[in-house]
Amino acid sequence: MNIEQLEYIVNIARTGSISATAEIMHVSQAGISKSLARLESEIGFELFERTRIGTIPTDRGRIIIEKANEALLKIQDVRDAVLMQNDHIDGEVRLSVSPNFMAVLPKSIVSFKNYYPYVRLEITEKDSIDIIEDIKQNKTDMGLIYLNHEPKVTEDLWLTKMFESRVVVCVSKHSWLASKSSVTRKDLITQPFVSINGSFSKRYMEQFKEKYGPVNIIFTSNNQEVLKRTIAEGAAIGIFIEFSIKKDPLITSGEIVAIPLVSDESNIVTFGCARSKKQNFPRTHQVFLKYLLTEIHSLEK
Repeated sequence: MNIEQLEYIVNIARTGSISATAEIMHVSQAGISKSLARLESEIGFELFERTRIGTIPTDRGRIIIEKANEALLKIQDVRDAVLMQNDHIDGEVRLSVSPNFMAVLPKSIVSFKNYYPYVRLEITEKDSIDIIEDIKQNKTDMGLIYLNHEPKVTEDLWLTKMFESRVVVCVSKHSWLASKSSVTRKDLITQPFVSINGSFSKRYMEQFKEKYGPVNIIFTSNNQEVLKRTIAEGAAIGIFIEFSIKKDPLITSGEIVAIPLVSDESNIVTFGCARSKKQNFPRTHQVFLKYLLTEIHSLEK
C-alpha cells in the first residue's frame, strides 16, 4: 500500500468513476485499474463494486476509504508544515470575499505579504451565493461569506464563524432620522432606499416588503461607494452591516450617521470562512486567515 494508491481510491469514491479519476489525476485509466487491483489483492477484499451507474464503494471499502482520506489530510499537513519552515515559502491562495470583508482585507493582505512575499494571492469580490458555488466547483479555495444561509446551501462546506455584526440604517447627517438613537422598520417605510445588489440585501428587502408593504428602492449597485455617496447627499437611506462601515471616512467624518435598527426579527448577521469538505486545508490558507482575524479583532475594538 502506498500514498498513490490511497489518492486513487479517495478520488474514485468522490467521482464514482475510474475514468474521471484518471482525467483529474492525469494518469491512464489502465494504470489506475491495475493499481487498484493490486491493492484489493493485498488487503484481501474488494473496495468498490462496479455497477452501471458508477464505481461504488463496498461496505468494507467505505471504511478503508474514509481512513485513507484522513491519512492523506495528515500527510498534507506534514508537507505544509515543512513548507512553512522553509525560508522560501510559495504557493497560491485563491480567495473569494463578500463586500463586507473589504474593510479589513487590504491591511490583512499587506501584513501577510510582508512575511510571505512568495505566496500568490488571487482575490475576487463576489456575492456570498456565487462564492459558495465557486467553492463547490473548485474555482476558489475558500470564501469569506455571511453564514445566515439555509443548511442545504452549505451542507458540502466546512464553515468557520469569524464574527457577528448588527444591521444598521445609514442616513445623511441632514436627515430627520439622524438624531434618533434607534429606528424601527416602520420609521423607514416612506423613505427612498439605495441597496446593495447582493443576495443578503435582496432577501432582507423582500422580507421588509412582505411585512410592511412596498419599498421605494431608487437603485441598487455593487459599488458601495456610490451607495454611500448617494446617502451622504441626502437622496436616500440604506441598510448596511455595521462592521463593513465602522471606520468608513463618511461615517467618521459625520457625513453619514449609522443608526441601530430595532426589529422583532434578529438583526445580527454571522460572517465566516467557507471551504470544501472535499479539499484539505493548507497551512498557507490557515496562516492567511489568522492575519485576517487579527485585523477583524482590531476593527472590533
